[in-house]
Amino acid sequence: MKGRVRATILVVTALGVTGPLAQAQEPAEQETDIPGVTARLLYAEQQDAVLTVAILLRNAGSKAAAPPGALDFSRFVVVDPQRRTKRFPLKDADGRYLAGPISDWNGGGRWFVAVPARSSRVVWAMFEPVEAGARIGVEAPLLPPLSDVEVPAPGPRPAGEPRAASGELSAVVTSASRANGQLRLRVRLSREAGGEVPSRALEYGEVWLFDPASRRKYGLLKDTDGQWWAQPKSDANGGGRYFLNGIQPGGHVFLNLTFAPPPDSVRRVQLLLPYLPPTGLIDIAGTAGAVETGTAAAGRTIGIEAALKALDARVTGAEIRVDLAADVLFDLDKADLKPAAEATLNNLLAVVNSRPAARVTIEGHTDVRGDAAYNQALSERRAASVRAWLVVHGVDAARITATGAGESRPLRTGTTEADHRANRRVEIRIQG
Repeated sequence: MKGRVRATILVVTALGVTGPLAQAQEPAEQETDIPGVTARLLYAEQQDAVLTVAILLRNAGSKAAAPPGALDFSRFVVVDPQRRTKRFPLKDADGRYLAGPISDWNGGGRWFVAVPARSSRVVWAMFEPVEAGARIGVEAPLLPPLSDVEVPAPGPRPAGEPRAASGELSAVVTSASRANGQLRLRVRLSREAGGEVPSRALEYGEVWLFDPASRRKYGLLKDTDGQWWAQPKSDANGGGRYFLNGIQPGGHVFLNLTFAPPPDSVRRVQLLLPYLPPTGLIDIAGTAGAVETGTAAAGRTIGIEAALKALDARVTGAEIRVDLAADVLFDLDKADLKPAAEATLNNLLAVVNSRPAARVTIEGHTDVRGDAAYNQALSERRAASVRAWLVVHGVDAARITATGAGESRPLRTGTTEADHRANRRVEIRIQG
């Protein structure tokens, strides 16, 4: 019928995709670093100005899987080998990654991985878009690297298509209406008949609408008592929250959510709920006369050439040489890396990862002032700190050697402060 759009419904269940797209062959499951848990790509798709990558983790065993440590989203990256770039997840203005599930917001967000027995979880992140047809790699802690992932051309999925399911929870937006300075959503949150739901509460302060075109987030409104305009609520802590175990197995509840509305020019948004991947695009009915508000989000991309230039690296044959000023990395007489060194270290990481089979040698140096034995020990500790940072960020420890030369090999023999500053350095050689 003219003027009417037929929506193709696609549902993501606990174990994958059903509906028209399920006819395509699913990617193979691979072993992870988590005993008993496998992983496979669920989807990599672009909507407007955002690439979303989701990975399904499945535990077919009879015991819950919960490895020590966390999946740090600062290390969940998309690699474009053709253009030699690495993309990190989008962050909002509060320094929080657009990713999930989230256990706490340390470092921008991390997840203490937990997959119940005979169940699954979806881990996801949003990135800057890539060119249509690009074939990318995906890397994340604890998970196998995924390579040669084809990204289709950007384009919105049909309105009303739900894609928000993980484990025993799923969410479908049944209505979205904008009027009187508000945007109201009604969401059917369902629980499967078996299995476990997350033991934590759904914190309404972590529920957002997201516009992938402008990359802005819109939060819930609060009433005059400081409570989030949302129902149901188990208690009023933090402005209101709902304990998910209140949903009976096989049952559902309806979430009634009232948001600060995006401008009327924004016609479609996604819903971001804790523990679930983003929904598909949601059509908004009505107008509210709102001006631009919301919280902006942006990503970070490191190109290899840009990283080499930023580091003033020298590339000769099979070797890349990087000399880093110790004052950029450390405070005086200290061996702990400074927070301000993060950008330099990320550039170094991009260069190291561009040659995954190469050997990496790190050597610390000091100026000639002070006791020689003290300087030797300091240079060794500084080299070890750089090595440890690279290992924590995914570089194989077996590739890296860290040593110290103390004050024995100065670049300059003068005694000015500039001479001392030049001699305080960390030299990195990437060979092979």
